[in-house]
Amino acid sequence: DCEAIAWDPHNQQYLTVASEDGVVQCWDVRKFGGDPVWSMIAHEYGGVSDISYNAHVPGMLLTCSIDKTVALWDTLNPSPKPTPCGSKDMNVGRLHSVSCYPSSPWLLACGGSGNEIAIWDVEGEDSIQKRFAGRTSGDANVATSNIEEEEPDVDFEAVMAAGDDQATSKALEGMNKSKKKKGKKGKKVHKRK
Repeated sequence: DCEAIAWDPHNQQYLTVASEDGVVQCWDVRKFGGDPVWSMIAHEYGGVSDISYNAHVPGMLLTCSIDKTVALWDTLNPSPKPTPCGSKDMNVGRLHSVSCYPSSPWLLACGGSGNEIAIWDVEGEDSIQKRFAGRTSGDANVATSNIEEEEPDVDFEAVMAAGDDQATSKALEGMNKSKKKKGKKGKKVHKRK
């Protein structure tokens, strides 16, 4: 059964599909009916529960599994299949989702069983940096909206990079307060008659 689907943001004709048996296949949508561009077994024990391409790093594909690991793959020159670049047990149980942070090419997050999440900063991983560092897109910043805030946004990436646990807690607390205020502003109450 199909578990996840992702478009390659750097090769928009490629659609990648992951299945519960651990197989990940990439298809050229212009040539459906033929063989896949590449096919691999990403997680032999536990299948693949989610996949995600890194929008800032061409060829970086992430997979996660109920085997509790996130794996990184290089799909840039898949001959005959993508190259494994690293994996990590995220220590949050069986993994069900994985994603890249939208404005940082090196920050990955995953969600595990028991409503737990984990963040992996791969900037310090030498083997991953050697393979991908030269590929990052020039400007990794996402566009910001023109909505004015009552409080300034906390630079979450800077706080995480500093490794200051107290500052991280304060930043998360500030983010929660900001979300609560936003929710109250636009809240409409519908009453039944």
